[in-house]
Order: sequence, then structure tokens, then C-alpha cells
Amino acid sequence: MKNKIIKVLIVLVFSVIIVSCSSSEKDEANNYFYNINEEVSNVANNPEKIKALHDRELEKYKDTGDRKYQIGSRYIELFYSYKGSSENPNDEIAIKQIPIVYELLMLNNNEYDYITIACNFNLAHQFEHKSPKLAMQFLNDAIKLDERSGKKYYLPHLYHVKGRLLFNNKNYSQALIYFRKSLQILDKTRHNLIFIASMHNNFALCHEKMGYIDLALKEATEAAKILENVKDLQPEEIAFLTSIKGSMGFYYFKKKNFPEAERLLLQEFEVHRKSKKNNHETVANLTKLFDLYNETNQNDRMKEIVELGMSVESEIPNVSDKILINEMVQSYYLKMNDTGMVKTLCRKLINLHSKHEEESNQKLTYISDVLNNFTIKSINQKHRYTIEEQKFKNRLTLTAICIVLIIFGVTIYIIRNINKRDKELASKENIILMKNKKILEQDLKRQEEKITTLHLNLNLKIETEKTFLENIKKMKKLKNVDAEQVITDLFLKINNLIQIDKKNYDLINESSQENKQFIQMLSERFPSLTNNELKFCVYYKLDFSSKEISLLENITEGSARVYKTKIKTKMNIGKESILNNYLKSI
Repeated sequence: MKNKIIKVLIVLVFSVIIVSCSSSEKDEANNYFYNINEEVSNVANNPEKIKALHDRELEKYKDTGDRKYQIGSRYIELFYSYKGSSENPNDEIAIKQIPIVYELLMLNNNEYDYITIACNFNLAHQFEHKSPKLAMQFLNDAIKLDERSGKKYYLPHLYHVKGRLLFNNKNYSQALIYFRKSLQILDKTRHNLIFIASMHNNFALCHEKMGYIDLALKEATEAAKILENVKDLQPEEIAFLTSIKGSMGFYYFKKKNFPEAERLLLQEFEVHRKSKKNNHETVANLTKLFDLYNETNQNDRMKEIVELGMSVESEIPNVSDKILINEMVQSYYLKMNDTGMVKTLCRKLINLHSKHEEESNQKLTYISDVLNNFTIKSINQKHRYTIEEQKFKNRLTLTAICIVLIIFGVTIYIIRNINKRDKELASKENIILMKNKKILEQDLKRQEEKITTLHLNLNLKIETEKTFLENIKKMKKLKNVDAEQVITDLFLKINNLIQIDKKNYDLINESSQENKQFIQMLSERFPSLTNNELKFCVYYKLDFSSKEISLLENITEGSARVYKTKIKTKMNIGKESILNNYLKSI
């Protein structure tokens, strides 16, 4: 039983070691991908350096054959093929990144958590506006895996994007929950400063949509303060601070505080004009200023904004932003009752909407083709993996059966040998027991004969002594007795007594070795017994009566009984107990 437990423990220990090694290898690989991400992020604006990193990892794969380097090199391709941004989610180049992500997912095959999370996060970001439902599915898969890993590779940003998806779906209360979860686990470091400010800005956006303008202003002010307290702001942080100021201007506009709203919106406008970046933020700023001047009936200022919008329209890359510009211009001419310009703008907007729809359809067709191709490849890959897995399982099962049969055969062989040895050993032990039994029976018989002879001799001695005493009494009674004849008879009887005693001592001496062992054991167990009392114990063990002991030791029967009482007291056995039986049981 003990050996079985030890074997089970050894198997368990080896299993734990194998699982630990496998887990350790995956953790090491996940850390490698994390470090690759940090390394490539530091040179994100330098395509040549990104390409050099890709080639370096590819060389490692060729030299070692380790798949993690192959996956790592493919992951780096996401950076030099395109670095997406939330400001331009519909960019054509961004869409072309999707096939690379799908291929990376298939290559990884859920082996490394970091890559699976990163790919699902990327796809959620790509489909945020094209297919929010699909984006949420990718996002939930990434969040579930990142939460389970406990590493928080992307978790704050995953919560952020989920909040954004909920916000776009007008579920503002749930969006707030995920924005707060993101803020709670963001490390309060300089690197994350813009993300921390962004969460407060998101709180403001949610509050504004729910009608809490004062709360929106409070959170936007907090977001701006976080960035303003830092001296060495990066260009993207300056741009974000400008956007926050523009949002604050919009909140003041909602509160009818037009002067403060105009001040902040113009401040944002000046930054955009200096940067000469005609992007979505610039268009949003112009439309907010237009709404402000329209609300306050500042037609001249409206005209300036419209003219500015028309002048930058050609530089705006996004069709949806062109539509916003032209809708703003159309609103102005509607107010001015210029029907000719309104009709012209209507035709232009129809063309822009058609172009936007056409582009959307093209992108959707492309995405659909990519998804279909991925689905087909995924099914083929799963089918291939299923076949390979089944083959592996079959080989494993066959190996297991062979091992079980070998173990079973070895076990039967061992059991048979053990049973055979046990039978041989039992047979030998039985022979030895039989021999020992015969020897013991012979010894017992011999001892019984000795004791019987001893008792007979003692009885004979008693009878001889009686005859001896009777003869002496006769000599006293009879006066005319032949003295010489009487002395001769007495001499013969005394000689008989001496011979009987000699035989008795000879019988006792034959058992002297056994008696010595018995006496030694008694003296060790009862050290208070005297030598004389130990000798008497031998007599009691042999079932000698007090009378017989008195004859052997030339003492009275009363003295023999006194010895017996003393011995029982020293041995601490009850008066009712039989000493002879107790001594035999020792």
C-alpha cells in the first residue's frame, strides 16, 4: 500500500512539473510578445526600424524553428502595414490590416494569450463603426481572456473601447461603468496620462448625453487640468487638450453661456488653423462654431465659417466629413434664402452621399470577402486540426493500450512469482514448524517424564523415611533386638534415601539451563526476589507441593508456604491467584 501511494505521488509530482513547465513556457512567450510590442511602439513612426525588427525576428525563426518568433515577426507587420487611429477609423489602409490580423489569429491558433487578445482588440477597433455587433463580440472575447490571464495586457483599453461601443449605442449609463473600470486599473504613470484624461473626458460626454451639463463641465475641466499640470506635453497630448477645450465650449453653448463657449471654440479653432491639419476634429470645430453663430444670429461670423469650410473642403480626405461641411454650408444658404446655392448644394450632397455609400459598399464587400475567406480557412484549419488531433488520439490510445497490456503482463508475472515464492516459503515454514512441533512435543514428553520420575522418587523417599522411622520406633519398643541386624537395615534405608536424593538432583540439573533462563527472566522482571525465592519459583512452576519442596530443601511445610506467600506479595498478584499457573504463563 505504501509503495502504491509513493508511485501515485511520483506521478502527480511529474504531472505538476510538466504542467508548470508548459505554463512557464507560455508565460515566457507572452512576455516576449509584450516586450516586442513595447519595442515596436517606441519606433512606431519609423517604418524602416519597424521593418528591421520584423526581419530580425524572422531570422530568429529561421535559425531556431521556434514558432513564437514566426508569430512575433507577423505581429510586427501590423505596425508597419498601418498604424490606425480613432480619428480615422474608416481609412482604406486600416481595412487592409484585417487580413493580416486574421492570418495571425490562425497562425497563433489560441496558443498564446497575448496574441489572441491583441488580435481581437484590433478587430474590435476595426469594426467599431462598420459592424458594432461584431466588434463587441471580438471585444468580449478579448476581455474574457485578459481577465482570466490576470496580466491586464490590454484590459484598461479594452474596457475603454467597450464603453465607447456602448456610448455609440446610446447606452450611456453602461458606458460610464466601463469607462470607470478602465480608469480604476490604469497605472498612474506619465505614459498613461493621456488615457487618464481621456476617461474623464468620456465621463463628460456621457453626462452631456444624459442631460447633466454641469457634471459634464466638471469632468471635462478635470481632464483638461490633468494635462495642463504637465509641462512637457507631447504633440498628441496637446491635440487632445485642444479637443477637450472644444468640448467644454460646446457644453457652455448648451448652457447658453455663449461668450465662454465662443472663447473656447475659437481657441480650438486657432490651434487647428496653425497645425493645418484638416481632419475630422477641424470639421467638428467648424460645425460647432457655425451652430453657435447661428444661435446668436451672427450672420457675418457664420459666413466666415462657411467660407473657411468651403476653402478647406478639397483638403479633407474623408467623404463623411465633406458631407458635414456641405450640410453646414447648405444650412447657411437656407437661412439666407439663396435657393440657387441650396439646389447646387443638394445636388452636390446627393453625389457625396452616393460616393460615401459606394465606398461603404466597397469596404463592406472587401470585409465580407475577408471574413468569408477567413471562415473557409478557419473551417479547413479546424478540420485539419481535427484530423491531426484524431490521429494523435489514436496513436496515444494505441500506445496507452500497449503500455496497459505490458503493465498487466508484468503485473501478472510478478504476482505469479510472488505467489510461487510465498508458497515455497509457506511450505518451508510448515516443514520447520512441524519439526519444531515434534521437538517441542519430545521435550515436553521428556520434561513430563522427568517430573513424574521426580514425584515418584519423592514419594519413594517419603515411604522410605516412614519405614526408617518405624524401624527406629521398633528398636525402642523391643529390647531383645539384634543390634547388628537393625543397623544393617538402617544403613540400607539411609543409602536408599541418598540414592533417591541423588536421582532428584540429577533430574533437576538436567533442566538447569532452562531454569537459569527462567530465573534470569524472573530476576529482571522482579528484582526484589532473593536467590532462594527464585529457586522456589522453579519448584512452583514444576507443580511441587509444599510437602515435596520441604523434603527437597529440608525445611518444614509451613516454611515452604511462607515462601510462597512472600513471592506472591513481591510479584503483586492477588491472594486468590494460583502462583503455579502465573509462573507457567510467564
